[in-house]
This record gives sequence, structure tokens and C-alpha cells, in this order.
Amino acid sequence: MNNEPIPDKSIFSRNDYYKILIDKYGINSRDALSYALRRDLAGGIIVHVGRDQYSYPQGKRVYSHNYSDEAARIAEEIHSHYAEVDYQIFELTQLNAFVNHLIARNTIFVSVENDAIDYVFETLRNIYPGQTMMKPTVDDYYRYLVDDQIVVGRLPSETPTGTPEPWMSKLEKILVDISVDKLLSRIVSESEYDSIFQEAFDRYILDLKAMQRYSNRRGASTKFRSIFDKHCGMILEG
Repeated sequence: MNNEPIPDKSIFSRNDYYKILIDKYGINSRDALSYALRRDLAGGIIVHVGRDQYSYPQGKRVYSHNYSDEAARIAEEIHSHYAEVDYQIFELTQLNAFVNHLIARNTIFVSVENDAIDYVFETLRNIYPGQTMMKPTVDDYYRYLVDDQIVVGRLPSETPTGTPEPWMSKLEKILVDISVDKLLSRIVSESEYDSIFQEAFDRYILDLKAMQRYSNRRGASTKFRSIFDKHCGMILEG
């Protein structure tokens, strides 16, 4: 349905969108409104960017990444052993789409819900001996670094849910993590932040509220806001 963009709103709620359908097309059935929303999502006219948040693409797209075979195998191993556990995977080479200096040696970061982190770590350590670390210091990370190193850490609550698979890291999570995580913020040079943030915002639809919530749950909202403001040329409110 070729709806006009909602004035002054790059991100809008389901009710905002329903109001446009009601006012412009006279649709007033709840089933018809739900159907129209699903059809417009399927057709790419609007995109889902967060919890009850939608946007018009306007040349931008939803972030996705083709994970390496090794990262996909790790996801399969975790799912086969702990099907009900929440976890997400980010691999360092994902940043090659944004940085000026390409990353040659991959590291696979596995974030796991707190109650299951020890179990997942032990399982991965048995499957990938000499390759798996739990919350390493920066010194230990570089001392024992190998190709496809696996780093297991905690998955905070309010972490944005991955798409199209829940275990895949959203770009919002990645931007916060490289800014405030004790290890990642040391691995990724701040000299790359301008390129990373600008490319991310130029090419992809991002949910600022999700980034705010997530950085807050990480206890680093002030630090992230400062980095965001500096490298995005805009103010992150809240």
C-alpha cells in the first residue's frame, strides 16, 4: 500500500501507522489493519526496526550479515545442547563492512544469558579446546589469540533481538559493544569509529531507542552517549 510517510517521524508505532490507514483509506477493521501492516512489511514498504517501531526504508535497509561457517557451526552446537538458552554471536570480521583497515584474523564473540554462561563455556571449550576463552582480559586475549578465537561473555537483558535469527547480533548491539565493552573497545581502534558510525547510519535503519536501552543495561549509557555524539555528529537524547 503506497502510504505517504508519517510527517516528522522517521520511526513510528503500529498505532501511528494504523491512523494513516484509517484517515487516508478509511480502513477501520482491526483484522484489515493487521493484514495491511503485514502486507506492507512483506512488500518492503515499511520495515520493523524495534519493539513496536517501524520505519520507511528511504534507501536504507535492515542490517544483515553472512556469518562465517565457523560462527554458524558454533550457533548450531549451542542450539543442539541448549535449545532454550538465549545467546547471540558477533564476529569481528563483521566490521570489515565499515572499517578503513580490514580485519584479517577473526574472533567470534558469544554472548550468553547469565544463568547458562558457565555451561555453554564448558561445552564450547570441550568442542574447541585451546580456542575458547571466558571473559578474558585484554592481555590474555592477545596472549592466547588464535584464528577463529571464541570469546564467551554475558548477554545483558534488553539486548536487541537478532534478525533474521535470534542468535545474530543486530547492528545496534554491535555499535554499543565496540564503544563500551572492556575488551571490544580495546580491540577496535577509536580511529575507526567515524567510519563505522557514519557508514552504519548512512546505509542502515537503526533503532536509537534500542541502543539507549541496551547501553543503559550495560551500565554505560553516559559513555556510549558521549561516543555517539562525537562520532555521529548528532545528540543522542535520554
